[in-house]
Amino acid sequence: MSSNSEAATGNERGFAPSRVLSSAASGVIDKIQNCGGDPDSILGRANINTRDLDGPANELYLTHFCRLFEEAAEQTGNDNFGLQFGDAFKPNQLGAIGYAAMSSPTLSAALRNMEVYFPAHQSKTSFGLLQDSDIIWLSYKILDEHIENRRQDAELSIGIFCNIFRHCLGDDWAPLEIRFEHAIPDHPSEHEKRFNAPVRFGRRTNAIAFRRSDLDARMPTQDPYLFSVIEPFLKSRCELLIDPVGFAEMVRNHIMLNLGDAPPTMSEIADILGLSGASFQKRLREYGLTYQDLLNAARQELAVHYLKDPEIQVTEVAYRLGYSELSAFSRAFRAWAGMSPQRYRRNIIRSS
Repeated sequence: MSSNSEAATGNERGFAPSRVLSSAASGVIDKIQNCGGDPDSILGRANINTRDLDGPANELYLTHFCRLFEEAAEQTGNDNFGLQFGDAFKPNQLGAIGYAAMSSPTLSAALRNMEVYFPAHQSKTSFGLLQDSDIIWLSYKILDEHIENRRQDAELSIGIFCNIFRHCLGDDWAPLEIRFEHAIPDHPSEHEKRFNAPVRFGRRTNAIAFRRSDLDARMPTQDPYLFSVIEPFLKSRCELLIDPVGFAEMVRNHIMLNLGDAPPTMSEIADILGLSGASFQKRLREYGLTYQDLLNAARQELAVHYLKDPEIQVTEVAYRLGYSELSAFSRAFRAWAGMSPQRYRRNIIRSS
């Protein structure tokens, strides 16, 4: 692991730097060279030593990882560097989390295992599934607020996840839609060509839409023994890497991903995290958290997001947050913001 003043400063301020296993950068040096870039210069500007990339279980600071791909795109003049890198990235290159997916019995189990154990691969990141009738959304978003430039990471990550689908469903599989949180780039045509699907930009999160029926497909490389070897490693890393702040963020974001006509129950979130109800409640108590507080925080964050969109009616906002009545949502929002949701929206419109 690289040691540097930036990480030290982060620890002094009371937050643990977010991290990612170096397996996520497998092949990046070759890609830089093929694009006419200077790997040593780019790695140096990202504060990454070549030794950091030698082993798949080595760790990189997530800030450095994202900077690596932003620097590569800038120095090579290839604005779609991350997009192309992810498109060519094979699931086994991801290391433990990739093999956990490939050795699962079905695509449903593969995505579920990735959802449960993703913190072992990359911390302070939301990875989850959201059901919308017969469509499922796989959502991915870095939660570390200190990482501002992350377009390349988003595009390479969504590309890698799509390749897990293709590994199971065949090379002809295509998502129904792709979404990115960053603004539309100068030349977006390559995105739709590579994903073979509509691509939307400026959305709340990065996501892949696919058919619910895809989940039933059998994984061609299922291997229960291999999974049994990998799982203890992933479990131990999850225990080591999730601090109180990270755990709260993870729970809050899984709640947001699963909010609908009714809020997810504590047992449903515990199940998503691979914990028993008792273990989940014990973890909450240890960290001084309550499920209701995290549910309220998730609702508040989404409420503010939805109210910024004038095309979404306030009654629809209430429904999306799991409130059965508009009056219940209005009371809750007044407690959060000191004003009604309607007044909050009017204030946003006047100030824009």
